[in-house]
Amino acid sequence: MTPEGSPKHFPLLIGSAVFAFLWTVARAAVQSVTIDEADTYLFFVWRPGPSPWAPGANNHVLNSLLMRLVTSIFGASAITLRVPALIGAALYIGAVYCLVRLISPRRTLQWALFMCLVCSPFVMDYLVAARGYGLASAFLLWMVVIAARYLGRDAQERTAELWRTCVLISICGALSLSANFSFAIADALTALGLYVWFCREHRRDYLRILAGFTLPGLAVAYFLVGSVVLSWPKGQFTWGAESLIKMLRSLVNASLFEPNDYLLNPRLLHYFVHFGPFLYPILAAFVVWRVVMLAWERRSSPLAMICGLAVLAALACHEVLYLAYGILLPFDRTAMWVVLLFLAMAGALAAAPLESPMGRISGKALTAILAAIACYNIGCLRLTYFNEWKYDAAMKDVYAVLSYYNHTYGVSKVSTNWRYVAALNCYRTMSGHETIEEIPGGPAVVNEYPPGYQAYVFYYPWDEGFYKREGLKLVYHDSFTDAAVAIRPEVLDGR
Repeated sequence: MTPEGSPKHFPLLIGSAVFAFLWTVARAAVQSVTIDEADTYLFFVWRPGPSPWAPGANNHVLNSLLMRLVTSIFGASAITLRVPALIGAALYIGAVYCLVRLISPRRTLQWALFMCLVCSPFVMDYLVAARGYGLASAFLLWMVVIAARYLGRDAQERTAELWRTCVLISICGALSLSANFSFAIADALTALGLYVWFCREHRRDYLRILAGFTLPGLAVAYFLVGSVVLSWPKGQFTWGAESLIKMLRSLVNASLFEPNDYLLNPRLLHYFVHFGPFLYPILAAFVVWRVVMLAWERRSSPLAMICGLAVLAALACHEVLYLAYGILLPFDRTAMWVVLLFLAMAGALAAAPLESPMGRISGKALTAILAAIACYNIGCLRLTYFNEWKYDAAMKDVYAVLSYYNHTYGVSKVSTNWRYVAALNCYRTMSGHETIEEIPGGPAVVNEYPPGYQAYVFYYPWDEGFYKREGLKLVYHDSFTDAAVAIRPEVLDGR
């Protein structure tokens, strides 16, 4: 851990943190509302009654409660829907900033690990989206930060701060769980690892430590999600993977998603695209190398050990649940905790001091690959769309087109592809200035839309034949997402 007298101010690190938060705010203001964000608002926030307490996999309770509070005060818009996510982003960036400083005084490692954890194209999407992943990630990392701060103090200070540290870790775990249930097992096993480590140092305080780790968290969790958990319906966990390989592949693909050709010149883009896929396999190999060197020199890194064992134990638990009960393994965003804990472990391993020449080389190599991933992440920064919901990136403009035709030609009956239903209904609800009827669920069959509607919003590559067959007039086509709007000609003629 970083010694107490280490430098507290590193301009590049501070600047990176400020930039990262401003970038998330800019994205929250610019990007269109997407299908999952819209469903959260329409089903768990906007409805009358205590809808944030409704049990459902799409309801990230802490996020829904905060969304309801913010939109009740400031009204509903894309930015206010995402204010809770931005709170999560601020907490997450703050946690990462504290963590990298606690892990190592080496500025290169601090910056590289910070950029890996914050500017990953995978992680940053969910620091913006109006979902609970950002808040859950933030509180999971705060558990690690609080433990790292505790482990970095001397024995006397540890004894004095033991109870407070246990309580804070317990509360953070409960808040992470309340923000997103997919983090539950990772939260519990991270807390368990920290509990075991604390008990090793305070052998006579098992019950006191156990009380600190459980009672505050149980109280917070019961207050926030107790009724939700107790009334949980079956058949909710339908999003997942059938194998660990598929799960890990989804994480790597999301973490490498789409270098930005507006940021990178063609030559750099070529290197990013062709060499980027090797980064995470190399990182995994260097992590193994570093673990071997630590074992060879009989050194340990408590933080790396706790994070690494928490990941392995959580994956084992999910595998058991899949084999015993058929509950699918975490996949893509529901496995985000794997990325967070693995990178924290990698940073802690790189920071561990070793005396042998090979040990020092392994530490520098691990730092170098983290720095390479950090640079890759910078090349993937984007402002206008999410990886998971790229097809919804133009919904703000699509609704503006429908609004124009509603006010000008009285278009009120709209049918649309299933991708766009929730987002357009969300914009319709938030606006309140149009007479557009509630848009019904869209067809899942290509080229099949119900007759009799005045306007259709469809996916151009699949439904081009439909609009031509019906003789519709194409009035909007977004080339990036291929979302299109077509109007019946008789509506435009005033018939």
